[in-house]
Amino acid sequence: MLLLWLGLYQLATGSSHCEYSLSTFCARRYCNIARFAEALLKAARSSVGTDSPAKDMILKQNIMLLLYLEDALQEITGMLIEVSRNLMEEDINILTSIKGIGNKAAATFLIEMGGSINQFERSGKIIAMAGLDPAVYQSGKHEGKGKITKRGNRHLRKIIWLMTTKVIQYTDIFNVYYLKRRKEGLPYKMAVLATAHKLIRVVYAMLTQRTTFCLQANS
Repeated sequence: MLLLWLGLYQLATGSSHCEYSLSTFCARRYCNIARFAEALLKAARSSVGTDSPAKDMILKQNIMLLLYLEDALQEITGMLIEVSRNLMEEDINILTSIKGIGNKAAATFLIEMGGSINQFERSGKIIAMAGLDPAVYQSGKHEGKGKITKRGNRHLRKIIWLMTTKVIQYTDIFNVYYLKRRKEGLPYKMAVLATAHKLIRVVYAMLTQRTTFCLQANS
């Protein structure tokens, strides 16, 4: 967009004053747009412009302002990315303190969750977002709960399911809970789902309290 401004400036004024700005911009930005920039310059040199010192000064100032704002935006964006990376790294360390959750799974969970745990009032909100909450059905005067809704983020649902199956294998507290629900008569998928709910409750507490996994505290 800024290239278009610079090119149109020359087309409008027939001036070569912004040629430096345009070439400087190309050098500072991606060089794969150099052909487009050169085409604009060529068109500007052969065009008939208006000679107005006032307009020329205003346009030059606007171009310089746009260049400055773009640099500032790039700097701010870089800072935000770095802050986000540091925050996610801390969250990944918290999640991976649970045996069975690796770096990749933790990062995927955080990304699909939206990055920040603070956007959720309680763990149930994450469960609902993933579509892992049971659907409510009504039959006459009776109300009950059936299969999961699957209305939410299927990628979040998938990674939570994967994390749950892994912690069942490698972390005693979740393995014991899963086997308990199986003994109570729940089929495999429902027992894993119940364990997933427990896992999300634990993960929510860890991320909000900024603590790593402690077997005794979560037993």
